[in-house]
Amino acid sequence: MTHALDRKAAVGGLVTSLEEISLKVHDKSSGRIARAIRRARELGPLKLLDLARRHGIKGSLQFALGNVRHIAADRFARRWDCRHGVNTSGSIQLSSLTIDSPNKAFGNECLCISPNTFDFVVESLPGDLSSYTFIDFGAGKSRTLLLASRFNFAKIAGVEFAKELVEYSKHNLRHFKAEWQRCHNLEILEADATEYIVPATPLVLFFYNPFKREVFVQVLNNILTSLDNTKRDCFIVYCSSSHNAIDWARSLILDSGRFEEIPTQPMPMFLDTVRAVRFGVFRAV
Repeated sequence: MTHALDRKAAVGGLVTSLEEISLKVHDKSSGRIARAIRRARELGPLKLLDLARRHGIKGSLQFALGNVRHIAADRFARRWDCRHGVNTSGSIQLSSLTIDSPNKAFGNECLCISPNTFDFVVESLPGDLSSYTFIDFGAGKSRTLLLASRFNFAKIAGVEFAKELVEYSKHNLRHFKAEWQRCHNLEILEADATEYIVPATPLVLFFYNPFKREVFVQVLNNILTSLDNTKRDCFIVYCSSSHNAIDWARSLILDSGRFEEIPTQPMPMFLDTVRAVRFGVFRAV
């Protein structure tokens, strides 16, 4: 009886902790419609008309459609969360998070990849993934880890340097429910990506534009050193939906002389994402 009460108290404490974290973090995807209405009222009809004239019909429509896509993608993400008993959605700003790392300034906001996008990317990998360890750099709330569990990876790990996002991830990994889950060996690590040493196993290393070029250079060098020490199969998957990060990432990976790019199909525009994701899949040679 005492143990049951202790477990209940622990769960209650965790829920309270997550609620407190939710109040603290800055989620840009939450309340987008209310913010738009408030901003429109602040500007007034005359200033709104002036903005529309300055940006033109095409620019105004693109702005409006972009916001509609943001709202729709967020609704899809929250519906997926609700179905699987987790909280992985949102656009979390790093400025509101607890990060003990000199690389905080080089991190990008926390965004989750959509299920359709992730499945499309994984189609470029080998059919049998049972010997591979999947590692997501900048794992955020662990959405990518949960999506990866649909495939038969030997192990799935996430590396995240924001304390609050790690707490979300721990909760999500414990409570995730999906009949299609094939890999149950999942973990989240609170660590700076530049200090993380990849395991000496076949690897699928996943990046969804988690940080800027300065950090990626250090992470890539660590990967190359590990491959020098232990030669093995390794794939780098790099995805980017903004900042054109795939362009410089592709150059850095190929210029290392240790990877070749696998031909892939262009990413379709899925309904559950804000914009089409550009990506590259690279195999160690």
